[in-house]
Amino acid sequence: MTILVAKHNLTGIWNFTNPGMVSHNEILEMYRGCVDPKFTWKNFTLEEQAKVIVAARSNNELDTTKLKNEFPELLPVKESLIEYVFQPNQKTRAS
Repeated sequence: MTILVAKHNLTGIWNFTNPGMVSHNEILEMYRGCVDPKFTWKNFTLEEQAKVIVAARSNNELDTTKLKNEFPELLPVKESLIEYVFQPNQKTRAS
């Protein structure tokens, strides 16, 4: 994407990220659904989390309007994760 932006001589501020948002649990669920159906996890409570991080968490969604207008084929983040991360790593029945 960055090469295409440069080749098209596009300038300004660009948020190079897929549109949309995805949570930690959603990513783990995708992993379980595509790669390892036996995978389990346990979430931190907010109190446990506060003991191991220095600053409070902040969840943000970047504006991808400019990128999406220029590259309409850009997949939303969840679809992109499934197609390019999880599906290529699916376990076959033989493994």
